[in-house]
Amino acid sequence: MEIGSRDFRLDFPIRRVHCGMPMANGDLGVLIIGEGRRLEIVLCLASCWDHRNSQRFEKPCPYDELIAAWTPEDASPVSRRLIEASTPLNDFGGVFWRGTRVPGGRFVLHLEADLKHVRLAYGTGMVAIVTTAGEVHLGLTPGHNRLYVLDPCRLVASTTAEPMWSRLSALFESVGYQPPTDKSSPGQVGWFQPCPEDPGTLAILRQTNYGFCLAAERSSGGDEQSLDGWEDWPAAQQSIASWWADFWRRQPTFTVPETFWNDFFLLALYKFGCATMPGGWAASLQGPWLEDYQRPPWSCDYHFNVNIQLIYTLAFATGNFQHALPLFDMLEQEEFQATMRGNAKALFGIDDGLLLPHAVDDRGWQVGGMGAGATLDFVCGGWTAMLYWNYYRYSGDREFLRCRAMPFMRGVMRVYQSALREHEGRLSLPVSISAEYGCSFKVRHHGRLVNQNTGRDPSYQLACMHVLANALLEGSELLGEKPDPFWQELKERLPHFTFIGEGTERRVAIWEGQDLDVCHRHHSHLAMVYPFDLSGELNEEEQAAVSAAIDLWILRGMGQWSEWCYPWAIQIQARRGFQDSPILLFRLWKEIFLNESLATAYLPRFQGLTAHRKDDMLKPKETHEVMQLDGTMAAATALLDLLIHERAGVAHLFAAIPETWSEAEFRDVVFPGAFRVSARRAGGKTVFCQVEAPQGGTLRICLAPGAEIRTVTMKPGEQLRLA
Repeated sequence: MEIGSRDFRLDFPIRRVHCGMPMANGDLGVLIIGEGRRLEIVLCLASCWDHRNSQRFEKPCPYDELIAAWTPEDASPVSRRLIEASTPLNDFGGVFWRGTRVPGGRFVLHLEADLKHVRLAYGTGMVAIVTTAGEVHLGLTPGHNRLYVLDPCRLVASTTAEPMWSRLSALFESVGYQPPTDKSSPGQVGWFQPCPEDPGTLAILRQTNYGFCLAAERSSGGDEQSLDGWEDWPAAQQSIASWWADFWRRQPTFTVPETFWNDFFLLALYKFGCATMPGGWAASLQGPWLEDYQRPPWSCDYHFNVNIQLIYTLAFATGNFQHALPLFDMLEQEEFQATMRGNAKALFGIDDGLLLPHAVDDRGWQVGGMGAGATLDFVCGGWTAMLYWNYYRYSGDREFLRCRAMPFMRGVMRVYQSALREHEGRLSLPVSISAEYGCSFKVRHHGRLVNQNTGRDPSYQLACMHVLANALLEGSELLGEKPDPFWQELKERLPHFTFIGEGTERRVAIWEGQDLDVCHRHHSHLAMVYPFDLSGELNEEEQAAVSAAIDLWILRGMGQWSEWCYPWAIQIQARRGFQDSPILLFRLWKEIFLNESLATAYLPRFQGLTAHRKDDMLKPKETHEVMQLDGTMAAATALLDLLIHERAGVAHLFAAIPETWSEAEFRDVVFPGAFRVSARRAGGKTVFCQVEAPQGGTLRICLAPGAEIRTVTMKPGEQLRLA
C-alpha cells in the first residue's frame, strides 16, 4: 500500500484515555492525551500480569457426572461441580479479585506552549505533538520498549511521573500490593510497581541529548541496570521507519464512496500492526492499551468465545499472517498446553485433548470462574483452531499446517470426540452451551422462566464440529496422512445444527428445545453462516431453516448488541446476499460505538438504539469508558467482506455493497489458496478483476451478484485478468 503523506489527526484537548492517540509495539501500549500545556503519555505493558486467583482444574470432574447432574430447569448443579473441581480462590477481605493485567500509569510533560493537535504519520509510524511554539515528536521502537521523545524546540519545561497507584491505590492495596518505588533522580522520573507474586512494571522517563526516552519493562526487582538504549536515536529511527515501510507495502487497499470508511480502514490497519506486532505479546481484549483510572475491564484477559478470534481474523485477508504468530506462540507455550491438556484430562480422562476455556490469562488459566459458561463452550478451542487452519489456507504454508495447525486441531477435536454420545441413532452433544445465551438472563422452558445456560446439541457447537472435521480431513489429505475414521463418522452422523418449530416456521434452535426468545448479542446459533461457512453442504431443508432463523433474529432486534456484535451481524448478512442493510448497520455502529478518536467503545455512547449495559452506559465517560479492540478489527474485516468474501469456497466480489455505491475498488486482498485479488466496480458493474497466484491453484470466483461462478486454474506465479 502506498500511503504517502497520509496521516491521522486529533485536536486537543483530549481528556479521556481511550480518546488518545495510540502507539504500541505488541507489548508497550501508549495513548497520548492532554490539554493546555499538559501532555500525558499513558502507558501499559501487555506482558504484565497478576496471576493470582486464576483457576484451573485440580481434580477430576467427569463429564458423565455433569450429564447426570444436568436438568432442563437449572444449570447450577453443573456449574457447581465444575467450580468445586477447580483451584480454590484466595480471600481478599471481601474484594472480588481474579487474575488480571496490571495498569501502568502515565508520564506528564509540562510544556512551554499550548497544545494544538496530535498527528500520526502512517508511513513512518511517528507521532507529532503540535503546539503554538513548535512540535515534539514521538517514535516507538519495534521489539524494544523504548519511546523516544524528540524535543528540538526545548518545549518540555519539566516532567512528572504518575504511576497507576496515584489513581488506584485503594483497590490495589486492598489486594496485597505494595506502593511503587520512586525511581526519580536528576534527569529522570519514574517508578517501579511491584506485583505480589509476579514481575512488576519498571517505567522511567530519562532526559537525553535529543529530548527524552521512555523505557518500560517487566521487572522482578526494579533494577535500572536492565534498561538500555537511551541515546541511540538514529538507530531507533531507522528501525521504526523500516518496520512501518515494510508493513504498509504488504497491506491491501480499500476504496468506497463513503470516504469515512476508507479512513477508518487505514486506522484499523495501523492499530492492528501496533497491537499484534510479531515478537510482541498476544493481543488481549484491549490489545496492549489499558487505562490507569479503573480496574481493568474483564481483567483485560483473553476472551476466546468470540473476541480474540475477531481481532485476529483480520490477519488473513490482509496478508499479515505473521501477526497471528504471537497468539499461536502463547497457545503453544508449555504451561498453556499443560493447562488445556489438564482441562481435557479432568473432564474426559484423556491425555491428548486441548480444552480451552472462555476467559483466560496468558497461561491459559481461567480468570472468570470455572462454571459451565466458561468450561463447556468447546467452540473456544474450535474457533481458535480455525485461526490455525486459516493461517494455512491463506498463506499456503504446509510446514505450518503439519507442525502447528494439525496438532492443535486434533487436540480440540479429541475433546469433542470425548463429549459426543449416541442419541436416537446419531451422535449428540449431551451438555454444552451457546456462547453466553442464558448466562445473564433466564430462559423460557415450557412456558416458565428457568435458570439455564446449557442444553443438548447447541447449534453453535455442531457447526463448529463440522467445519473442524472438514479442516482435519482436508489437512490430512494434503499432507498424505491417514485421517482419523472418527472425523468422517462425525460428518455422516452429526446434524449440522438443531431444529426447532414446525413447517415453514422450522428454524435453527439455540439448543434442543430452545428458541431465540430474546435479543442476544452472540449470533452463535447462526455460526453455520459465519464464521463456520457450511452453506455449500446444507440441503434445501437446512437452508430454509437458516433463512427462517435469520428472520426471527432480525425480529428480535439489536437492543442488546455491543460494539463487536454489529460487524459479526454484517458478515452474516453479507453471506446471505443482503446488499443494502450491511452499510446501514455500519452507519448505526459508527454513531453508537465509535468515540471521538474512532476507537471502538464497548459501552454505547447514548441511549435510544441499544439498552446494552444501560446502567454503565449512563455513567461518566471520563471514569467508565471501556475500549475493546475486537470491534475495530471485526469492523475492518467486515468492510473487506462487503467487497470480497468467501462463501461455499467461492470468492464473491462486491456482493454486499448497496446499489448506490456504483464505484468501489480493492487491491491485493488475499483469498484462500494464497491468491491475491484486485477488482474495481464502476457504473454499477465489475470492470476490472485481476488475480495473482504465487503458488498456483484453482480459484472459483463470482465477479458480481447474480453472475456466473467461474473456475480458473493458474500456474505458480501466474497473473490473470478476468475482467
